[in-house]
Amino acid sequence: MHFRTLTSTVAALAATFAVLSGPTMAQEEFSAVYVMSDNLGDMGFNDNAATGFKRAEEEGVKTRLLQASPTDPQLWRQNLEAVSNSGDWDVIFTGPNMHDNLAAVAPQHPDQKYVFFDDQLDEPNVLSIKYAQNEGSYLAGALAAIAATDKEDFPLTDGEPKIAVVAGMDLPVIQDFILGFKQGAATIEPDIQIQVIFIGNFNDAQKAYDLTNTAIENGANVVYNVAGPAGLGILKAAADSDKYAIGVDSDQNGIHPDNVLASMLKQIGNSIYTSIGQIKDGTAEFGTLKTFGLEDDGVALVYNDALVPDSVKAKIDEAKAKVVDGEIEVDSAF
Repeated sequence: MHFRTLTSTVAALAATFAVLSGPTMAQEEFSAVYVMSDNLGDMGFNDNAATGFKRAEEEGVKTRLLQASPTDPQLWRQNLEAVSNSGDWDVIFTGPNMHDNLAAVAPQHPDQKYVFFDDQLDEPNVLSIKYAQNEGSYLAGALAAIAATDKEDFPLTDGEPKIAVVAGMDLPVIQDFILGFKQGAATIEPDIQIQVIFIGNFNDAQKAYDLTNTAIENGANVVYNVAGPAGLGILKAAADSDKYAIGVDSDQNGIHPDNVLASMLKQIGNSIYTSIGQIKDGTAEFGTLKTFGLEDDGVALVYNDALVPDSVKAKIDEAKAKVVDGEIEVDSAF
C-alpha cells in the first residue's frame, strides 16, 4: 500500500500565508494567531490544538491558523516574523519544531506576547506550556499490558506479554511518553517485553505502517502510537494485522474502532483556550512554564467503550488516582 501525504489537500494553503496583510484589528477585539510547522488534518496534535482556537473564536476572539508544509522550515520562520512584525496580534502561539525560530524572533519583539506549547523557552514575553505526557502514557502502558495478557477480554491478543511503541523521533518529549508507558506496563506485568521503534520523522505514514508491521511480526500484541501525523499509519497497520493499538493526542478511537483500544489525549486545545482566557484577564504569567497533567485534565486516557470492559477501566482509574495523589511518581525525561 502507499500513503500520500496525509494532508496534501491543505498543504497548498501554506504559501498563501507567507505574508500577512490587511487592516489593523480593532483594539477592543482580542486576537490570537497560531504559527504552525505543519498542516491541519492529522487527526491528532494539530487538530486538537485547533479546537482551542475554535472555542476562543466562538467567544469573540479573532483567530488565525497559519499552516505550513512540514518540509519547509523557511516558511515557518517567515510566518513567525511576519506576524511578529505586523503588530496585529495580542498573542502569537507556536509549538513543536519552532524552538530556534522563536528563540531568534521573540527577543526582537519584547512587547509582543507569545505562547510556546509542547516546549519551553525562557524569555520574559513567552509563556511556555508543557504536558505531563508521561502521566497519560503511564495509563496507556497499564492498559497495553492488560490487553496483551488478557485473552478473555481482548481476543485479538495471543496472551504473550509483548507490546511496542512506534514513535516519531528520539526527542526528550517523546522519551517522556516512552518512560511513562514502560513504567505503567511494568506495573501490571513486570516481565513485559517492550519494543521501541523510531520512524525518524512525524510525517511518513508509510514508514510508520511498515515499522508497525515489523513490531507485530516480532510479537507485539498492542502498539502505542507516538508519531503525530505519521501515526495514522501505525493505527492502519494494527488494524490490517488484527492487533490492538492505542492512539495519541486526539481521540483516535473511531479511526479503526475494532482495533484502537483507547487514546492518550494531550489536551492541547484545552491549554490554548485556558491560556487565552488568562492572557485576556491579565493573570497569565509570562516568563514561566505551566505544566498540564492528569490532575488538571491536561492529559487523559479516553477508552473505546466497545473494546475495554468496565473492570479494566476500574484498574486504570485506580492507577490514575495514585498518580494524582502522589502515591505513584511517574518517570520523566525532564
